[in-house]
Amino acid sequence: MKYLWLILLCLNFAFAKDITATYKVSFGIFGQIGTATTSLRREDGHYRIKVHAKSTGFASFVSGGREEFYESVGVIKGTRLIPDHYSKIVKNKINIGNPFNNTNKVVMKIYTLLFSFDHDKKRVMIKKIREKGTQKNEEKEKAKFYTDNDILSLFFNFKHLFPNLNITKHIILHAIGANKDNGKIDIFPLDKKEFQGLVSGDVNHLHLMKVILDDKIFASKKGELYIALDKEGICEKAVLKDVVFFGDIRGELIEKSIK
Repeated sequence: MKYLWLILLCLNFAFAKDITATYKVSFGIFGQIGTATTSLRREDGHYRIKVHAKSTGFASFVSGGREEFYESVGVIKGTRLIPDHYSKIVKNKINIGNPFNNTNKVVMKIYTLLFSFDHDKKRVMIKKIREKGTQKNEEKEKAKFYTDNDILSLFFNFKHLFPNLNITKHIILHAIGANKDNGKIDIFPLDKKEFQGLVSGDVNHLHLMKVILDDKIFASKKGELYIALDKEGICEKAVLKDVVFFGDIRGELIEKSIK
């Protein structure tokens, strides 16, 4: 259920000390299929960003109650967030064995990715951990590229890269956690007429952009996201385009707190 990647680009970009936001995710005829909560905390020159996304209803049933946890931890230099560690954890329950001879049982499956940044040597190391019940496998490798952002720190840094939030031309950024080969993220201007027909409500007061991760998110053609930000840089609405068979996945802000 990779639709939860949608939420990674629906984060708050405002530079307050503490930020929390909750989104609902809906998908065609299935209605609401998930929720996600994001938070940013700053203290003593350090930051911590957390995202907790989970499936709900029918989507939870078919995905084994899938949950995803993302975290970025690092330091604050000036107005920028510089990550030291980034992690992604995916949990869901699966059936193993044979239900016809009474050997079937339900176990927890956990996939963990841990990224460690070495900014002096300009490299990122990755630890992969796969767990299925009592079985556990670990492996380590060096990332194919280096950048000083992960996908969470990048989008919280976005407003400081582009203070007026007006995207007028094609922009290329890079982040750990995006495309695994090069971390490339393409950002394009988005016409209001093009976005208006995809969501409910007025978007004239919002800043619009199209983000392409160049990755197949939940069977979408190329991970193409339409995003609407308010004047504070907080995402209010997002659409993941052209998901196979069902059309578009939509994300909508339902609660926020900025302190």
